[in-house]
Amino acid sequence: MLKVTTSWDDGDVLDQRVAGILEKNGLKGAFYIPQVYGGRRLTDSEIKELSQKHEIGAHTLKHAELNKVSLDEARDEIVGSKEWVESITGKSCEMFCYPKGLYTEAVALEVEKAGFKGARTVKQFSLSIGKPFEMETTIHVYPMPFRYGAGPRRFFGPIKNRYSGYRSLGANLWDMRSFETAAKAAFDTALKRGGVFHVWGHSWEIERHGLWQQFENLCAHMANRKACEYVTNGELV
Repeated sequence: MLKVTTSWDDGDVLDQRVAGILEKNGLKGAFYIPQVYGGRRLTDSEIKELSQKHEIGAHTLKHAELNKVSLDEARDEIVGSKEWVESITGKSCEMFCYPKGLYTEAVALEVEKAGFKGARTVKQFSLSIGKPFEMETTIHVYPMPFRYGAGPRRFFGPIKNRYSGYRSLGANLWDMRSFETAAKAAFDTALKRGGVFHVWGHSWEIERHGLWQQFENLCAHMANRKACEYVTNGELV
């Protein structure tokens, strides 16, 4: 049995579009939302509405890079974000996500002490949940094989940084002609191997790179599989 989960960072207003696509395909999402976000954050009422069908996780108060602040400040960000989410949703906030995937062993311990069940990282190309407070992911919704509209280094970044990861999940070079084809190939491999298939990303990033149709096609490809169990991050833990 393959467990399928998705998670989304930052709480951008476009998360509503992600949620609609997930719901259309019978998928579940964990939305990690900071109180302060530089973009267009969901309103408190929109977060509460989102919590009726999906999981809302904490993402610090100010999107703090937790490996760069004092442990006391990190603790305030972690505990405060849990309390803030719970005050909006009226539900227990059980999951946490490290902003930018940055954390230390001491920070992870503070997350556990705060009463969370688990915390997600940005480690990719895994079919395992990983440790509860170092949850791994499978694929990031990001352009392949090139990042258009960027300088030379960033232009080749996707294929350079993700080639070996996708290869480990059974994708060949031809599969890597787009995010959609690479992700579908990885999912097909996961169906055979079992474990966890965890898709994550940012709705604003899907918009920036024009990946909505590819993302929706991937969701349709993952949907309604008898060999799959569709869960939230919290249910996975």
